[in-house]
Amino acid sequence: MLDLRWLSPLPVDDLLRAADLTGKVLIADETRSSGGVSEGVLAALADGGFTGRVARVTSMDSFVPLGDAAAHVLLSETHIEEAARKLLA
Repeated sequence: MLDLRWLSPLPVDDLLRAADLTGKVLIADETRSSGGVSEGVLAALADGGFTGRVARVTSMDSFVPLGDAAAHVLLSETHIEEAARKLLA
């Protein structure tokens, strides 16, 4: 697991090395599907020649509602777990 919060530029060599260890990458991005750091991670993997399996799970492209309504658009632990199980299947 690499925690990429607040890293710019991305540690591409570390990312590729970690990806090559398992051949599988799940990118969990708490930001939106469009414009989040996960897009840069996907590009770095592709540019680096990674040929393993990649999956991405993000929050929805939307305004962030307040209160309980936020649970309908923001990434949750359940979403991450479901994406990991699907990637490993």
